Amino acid sequence: MIDHQDACPFPVVAPDGARLSAVRIGSASAPASVVYVHGMFTDASYWKPLVEHLHHRLEGGIAQICYDQRGHGSSDCATRETPLNLEVMAGDLAAVLDHVDGAVVLAAHSVAALLVQEWAGRNPARARALSGIVLFNACAEFPYTPVTSHEILPGLLERRGRYSAIEELSSLLYTAPPSERWLPARKRSADPSAVQRLRATAEAALAELSAYPPAVLTNEAADVLRDIPTWVLAGQRDPVVTPSRSQRLAEQIWADYDTIPGAGHSLPHVDPGPASESILAALEVAYRAHRQNGVAS
Repeated sequence: MIDHQDACPFPVVAPDGARLSAVRIGSASAPASVVYVHGMFTDASYWKPLVEHLHHRLEGGIAQICYDQRGHGSSDCATRETPLNLEVMAGDLAAVLDHVDGAVVLAAHSVAALLVQEWAGRNPARARALSGIVLFNACAEFPYTPVTSHEILPGLLERRGRYSAIEELSSLLYTAPPSERWLPARKRSADPSAVQRLRATAEAALAELSAYPPAVLTNEAADVLRDIPTWVLAGQRDPVVTPSRSQRLAEQIWADYDTIPGAGHSLPHVDPGPASESILAALEVAYRAHRQNGVAS
């Protein structure tokens, strides 16, 4: 467990004024920071096992920043004025990175890799300043087409209801226990605010199902990512993003690639030990660059 004194919640104000919930574990003055970007159907708490593992292994020597994406966890929801799309989510990520100093390693899970690609394409100079990127269960295109295609998703929504459909998709995509808001209705709190939050989160998930499928790795984004030390980790038993898809992404962006035996789609959540090795490798690159810059100056 992480001592509460080591965790510092802080708000992030997005370009449109929306408030995003974030937390920093470790010192803000640490020489290196890892910023985590969660995928669909979850929130910042998804990273807890990996963050705790690294915090103890490195004795709190780095800062780790997790944030709830818009419409998830404690962050503000999307609005009619600012609907949820990749441009908005990339702006949110940029706002989070404004709160980070020193060497930065960016870690993303699943479709959040598409968000990182979008952000890098829009912010090439800033992306190239990263010390490293680690992508878990990632690919260069939206991987859920058989489940969420325009032909299948409406039928699923009609048969199961909007929120039950989201729960069904969540259970399909993640092997880790879902958070409370994805539990069956009989297990949820009767608190009206909790129900309202559930509906808002489900709407965010449905918006993501519209925002992510058109995303592709552009030549411009690939050129940027090739200039950044990057690691791609796949789960050997991932039924959602198969290892071959992750390997193709690694080849496109010239990243180091590895497959974790027995791991599924929730690799960083369920297998924090193996997942941490790529983070540590990225941090080693960051520290090596830091030492070289120190000598040069």
